[in-house]
Amino acid sequence: MNNAMPMGKIKKVAIYSRKSRPDETEDTIKRQLAFLVDKCVENNWEFEVFQEVGSSQDINRPELNKMLEKVQSFHYDAIVITDQDRLSRTTAGFSQIKEILTNYGVQVVTSSKIYDYTTQEDDLMSDMQSIVAKQEYLNIKKRLVRGKRQSAKEGNWVGGKTPVGYEYDHKTKKLKPDENAPIIKRIYDLYLSGVTSTDIARQFELEGILTPTGSKWNKARISVILANPVYKGTVIYGKTKISKTSRKPSGAPRQLKTDENEQIIIENAHEPIVSVEDWEAVKDIREGRLSKPPSARIGKVIFTGLIKCSLCGRTHSFQRRRGKELRVTSCQTRHYADDGETYTTCKNKGVRLDLFETVFFAKFSQYVNKLEQYLEDVKSNMKAEESNPADEKAVLTATIKRIDAGIKRVQQGFVMEIFTEEEAQAQIKQLKAQRKQAEAQIKRLNSKSREEQLDELQAVLERLKGILTGTSDLDTKDINTLLTSLIDHIEYKRVGDHKAEIEIKIHYKGQSEEQE
Repeated sequence: MNNAMPMGKIKKVAIYSRKSRPDETEDTIKRQLAFLVDKCVENNWEFEVFQEVGSSQDINRPELNKMLEKVQSFHYDAIVITDQDRLSRTTAGFSQIKEILTNYGVQVVTSSKIYDYTTQEDDLMSDMQSIVAKQEYLNIKKRLVRGKRQSAKEGNWVGGKTPVGYEYDHKTKKLKPDENAPIIKRIYDLYLSGVTSTDIARQFELEGILTPTGSKWNKARISVILANPVYKGTVIYGKTKISKTSRKPSGAPRQLKTDENEQIIIENAHEPIVSVEDWEAVKDIREGRLSKPPSARIGKVIFTGLIKCSLCGRTHSFQRRRGKELRVTSCQTRHYADDGETYTTCKNKGVRLDLFETVFFAKFSQYVNKLEQYLEDVKSNMKAEESNPADEKAVLTATIKRIDAGIKRVQQGFVMEIFTEEEAQAQIKQLKAQRKQAEAQIKRLNSKSREEQLDELQAVLERLKGILTGTSDLDTKDINTLLTSLIDHIEYKRVGDHKAEIEIKIHYKGQSEEQE
């Protein structure tokens, strides 16, 4: 062991621990760190720990750079690591780090040796070990790549981050649907029914549906979901490759897309969330929309996204058969048997759209008539000074203060371990929803009087009456928006032969049952 700086003269050290290889588990890292700390305690060294996850090929690691900055401020006598390759496995990177350590008189303590790079012996030995470490790294990398490709050919998931809606099964090495799978299925169903990515995001926001990380769904995220073949049970490995010539401004190599013949594509690799037919149908719709100008991408049916199967809940879509009349399509939901292979298709049949409209408007007209009667009753019974907006705002402001105090109490309860993190988040979410509602009511009081609100409702009524009488000048999209603002969904059923009757139930927003 080199004696340029005896063990007794080392007083303050930095412990550096890095995880890079997939086979290095958390337990492995903890054992390594425990060994390094024990070594420091055994020698009465004062130590500071630097830990991170990063590749040995990248010298721009935050914790490494933080440690080297302190080295250059004469904070340490030595660095304690399990092996030299924890610092870097590239000869250039290691040479750069070694130069800093040499200039500031800092030694490297490993499990087997203390290196003093100012001596010729240790300098030469460290260079040789760096070359060996680099070769070992390249060999490991080759084995990992070969292993990943072979694993991918077996249909295992080796694609990195697990897609939303799936979890990784460590025993089978495959993906399996998790609690978010129904959301993925619903995205596909809505899109197949004619709802755009933008409108799906808007609908999820209104319903308070968030991504698994707590973010809002947006058009870009939904488009990624709709384009990912993993949801039809397909594994694709090798979609990108690292360029050997092109680099980013940061100096890192660019990732390039590979040709399909270079990729490993395995169908039926894991349990799908959507059927192959539905995924392909979505693909066709997306490609069709992208090939059209924005003005031509608007749906042609006023009931888009509203009609749901009474038997299974699936949203119905629409089609035009060989240039003929538009139809509400038959339900295509598959009900699989216990063997997972044989299935029956939902028995709910389609119908001509004009026949559906006749039944719908007969029921919807009753709702419009009741709305008109409600408006007349309110106007006739409304007193001039029925309420004082200032008093209402004072009550709402006090309510908001109580809600804010409640949120603080929940936060304090979490800190005091009275609530779990899940309980605290759930209560805070509920309180924030109440606060948002109170703020919306204040906003309405600030902006509109009761008379103005009634005038707006009257305008809606006139538009609805125009639709019923066929005198409306609204376009298809505006009528769909108006209906969607009032109706949660239309429950549809038609089972039997071609003479089967149409049964519908209109579920209005804010009501648990159909309004009769």
